[in-house]
Amino acid sequence: MAQKEGLEKYLDSENRVTAWPNTAEGKQLVSEYLASLFETGVTYTERDITLKISQYHTFMNPTMLRRELIARKLMQRKPDCTAYWKE
Repeated sequence: MAQKEGLEKYLDSENRVTAWPNTAEGKQLVSEYLASLFETGVTYTERDITLKISQYHTFMNPTMLRRELIARKLMQRKPDCTAYWKE
């Protein structure tokens, strides 16, 4: 998985996000990185998203990260949160 310039300062040696950035640019970089973990056109459950995100960060807040992916329109979801996907 290719990394964008600047992302490395938010990752540990195992490519896990170690902290939520303070800057808008950093937040976007990390969100794009996490979105890249998911395949386009595949439908995921909330649990699928949470489990995948949990493998790629160390600060134990998958709910916030999942919401960021939606808020930044990097992923979509049904209103009842039963299905998530990346367009």
